[in-house]
Amino acid sequence: MVCPSGSRCGWWRWVVTFATFGLFVLTRGLQYSFSILFVSLQEDFHSSSALTGWLGSLSIALTCLASPLCSLLTNKLSSRTVAILGVIAFCAGLLTTSFVPVPTLGYMFFTFSILTGVGSNLATNSSLALLLDWFAKANFSRASALALMGSTAGMLAFSPLLTALITHYGWRNALRILSGGILVIGIADGLLLADPPSTDDYARAPDESPGVEKHELESMVQGKQVHDDGCIEGTDDEARETDDKTTNNEEAHISNQGSLEVGAERHFRGRLISALTNPEAWAWYLASVFSYSGWTFFNINYASLMHGLALDSNQIASVIVYFALAELGGKFLIAVIGDRLPFLYLYLLMASCLLGTVVLGLMTIAKTFGVMVLLAVVSGVLRSGVFATQFTAPAELFHEQYGTNGVMVMTLVPSGIGVLISAPLAGAIYDVTGDYVLSLLVIAALFVCALAALIFIPVRRRINQAVHVV
Repeated sequence: MVCPSGSRCGWWRWVVTFATFGLFVLTRGLQYSFSILFVSLQEDFHSSSALTGWLGSLSIALTCLASPLCSLLTNKLSSRTVAILGVIAFCAGLLTTSFVPVPTLGYMFFTFSILTGVGSNLATNSSLALLLDWFAKANFSRASALALMGSTAGMLAFSPLLTALITHYGWRNALRILSGGILVIGIADGLLLADPPSTDDYARAPDESPGVEKHELESMVQGKQVHDDGCIEGTDDEARETDDKTTNNEEAHISNQGSLEVGAERHFRGRLISALTNPEAWAWYLASVFSYSGWTFFNINYASLMHGLALDSNQIASVIVYFALAELGGKFLIAVIGDRLPFLYLYLLMASCLLGTVVLGLMTIAKTFGVMVLLAVVSGVLRSGVFATQFTAPAELFHEQYGTNGVMVMTLVPSGIGVLISAPLAGAIYDVTGDYVLSLLVIAALFVCALAALIFIPVRRRINQAVHVV
């Protein structure tokens, strides 16, 4: 974001943070409330749990799996443009889904699953990648946690809203109303997105750089004019020096364009081979697939589980609200203290998977509304350990090695695969057994596998470190 008189506005990164938060509210918040729509669709189309659930899981999975498309578009267009196109596609998916005739549920795999999934991916991933560029060297944990709280806040808002709209107007009119509102608010929100300053040195605001780093920042801005609004403006001498450097760089690029392209291609190829052969990267991929296969149950089949326990629609919506509130509180806590944790974010994921197995085991014997509320609160807090560190944990582990786009793909593709197989797995078991007991036990087993994969990463690093020391 360039301010008047050529100054660079660092404070705008917090505007980008809350704009990203808003896009998560509008898109993923509604996607994560699919379990409410699930019940209405199953009753209207008389479809199986596996098939109906796959509509939602495919939509959520594409918010991750379509990340290469998002990266391609952001290389051609601005992040703001890509985000707005995503909002338009998302709303088009909601609107067209409302017109699908009753016998043909299959059309919804395009109208709902593909359009809303890809649209949500473009809206949220482009803005989140932009956020990482703004906070590349400071406070990304706090900023990303605040942005990711949007999906939970959206779930908190859309669960009662969608329930009320379906009750009064039916699910078709509910989607039409939501598509219009999300379109207007989403486009206005996307217009707030802006690229970070062109200089790589300006990564922190002056009041956020402690100790030695603050001294380095003060040295860095000597000879510049610092405005009251936090913007930094270069002097005329610096501007001339920058112009000279830019001219020299452009000349070098023109004279060596072919060799630079070859070097970039080799660099990309080397990173790709490393990401596909690194045992730690594969441990991360497997952990993401297993953990997201489990936690997606709460987005797709959770309402169906409670419907089978004879809870009414208001009770189901209340349990989901408690779940969302607990997850939101957990994310907020991580946003506040995340940058001060004395250990890797990886260990939060381990705790989430370990304790999640216990909660799912208890859920197999839960029968009453009060017990479901209690388990929902605990589950929400535990899931925040995964969802709030979805990007910060792999960035902490792999950002230096694979860069921003590499971290985004390493995070989103495996988690998308996990989301994709979640609903068919849980739904197919339900269709065979008639309840969700076995599904919950299978998910608990997946959490154990995810925990084992996560433990492998620090253990291997300590072994390698000990070998190098010797």
